[in-house]
Amino acid sequence: MRRARIYCPGRRGTLLLLWLLLMPALCGCGAQGTSYTRLEQLRVVQTLGVDAGENGIRLSLATAAGDRSGSDAVCLSADGPTLSAALQRAQALSTEETLFCGHVRQLLVGERTALSPLLNTVGRSADLRLDTPLWLLRDASAETLMRGVGSGSRGITEVLSAVQAQLEQSGGAKAFTAGRILRDLRKNGSALACVLAYADAAEHAESAVGSRGGAKPARTAYLAGFAVVGEDGVRAYLGQDELLGIRLLKGKPGIHSLNLRDRNGANAALEVREGTSRVVPLWRENGELQGLEISVRVSASLLEGDSQGTVDDYFDDLTARLESAVAEQLRALLRRAKLLRADFLGLGERVEAAAPLSFRRLEQPFSELLPGLEISLSVQGSIEHEYDMR
Repeated sequence: MRRARIYCPGRRGTLLLLWLLLMPALCGCGAQGTSYTRLEQLRVVQTLGVDAGENGIRLSLATAAGDRSGSDAVCLSADGPTLSAALQRAQALSTEETLFCGHVRQLLVGERTALSPLLNTVGRSADLRLDTPLWLLRDASAETLMRGVGSGSRGITEVLSAVQAQLEQSGGAKAFTAGRILRDLRKNGSALACVLAYADAAEHAESAVGSRGGAKPARTAYLAGFAVVGEDGVRAYLGQDELLGIRLLKGKPGIHSLNLRDRNGANAALEVREGTSRVVPLWRENGELQGLEISVRVSASLLEGDSQGTVDDYFDDLTARLESAVAEQLRALLRRAKLLRADFLGLGERVEAAAPLSFRRLEQPFSELLPGLEISLSVQGSIEHEYDMR
């Protein structure tokens, strides 16, 4: 009697069999109505600009220069009652190519654009990402900036990448992302955003970003500071030189350059390398928040300076000047926060971390209590000079 053989594949054979069975479904072979887009027909959108339009949203989309061989940067604009509708309209206008928005690297927002609804849309979008850097424009629209900056070989995406790199190099800071701004608005009622200005390159030669190896464009974008934003839009502007104080109070100072006058009236260049801050809430017996004690430590190294005398005395005096300069900047930021009733520095979160139960019992939002709080500030500085030539 002949026995039948039963084939039992091993592990490799089983995987191969499954792959052969599933491959037609994975690649779409034989499927009805399957569509695909050739890579050379895609335009990858890397910068998205949003302005307030007459009928809702004015959307501008820009590709990077050279996203395909030999191609220049392209900017396309469309209107719509919502961002999604404007995006569909832009796709309809791009008849020869398909727009791909899954790799947006920069988000530009015009000054008169309602920020909160836009951030909520970004949070719900399947294409846009919350970790995308967001830039607010001052005295300009996103469309104007995107069409007027750069050249054929260097478009708005490249310009913004250069501005972002300058920010990181100058203060060890990163541009505020859409997700960070949305999170701070919901948590603290206000947030900080980076601000760009649009002007003649010749007037801002030091901060202008030009073409590689060639002349600077007639118009350029540059970092003009920061904006305090609330649910109702921009509430105030802060200078770029206030970044050190902002980051000290937020607990991440990074590396900053600081120029001071020494006791001889000469310029002294410092580099702030380390810094910490501590916020201690003061409570009344009835549970009310009375004030805050803020203590800051900052450490710097001397890059340029001439003691012209006793070295220790020179550094003691320079350290006192460092403490005074940092304290002055911090006090100005705290006064601005009180005046605006805006906790853009995140002090409420520091209080909550120190005393969570007491914080939850507060009858008013922290930003409303901020103007009436007694705030004491102390700054302790140090200047490292172990490697000085004596």
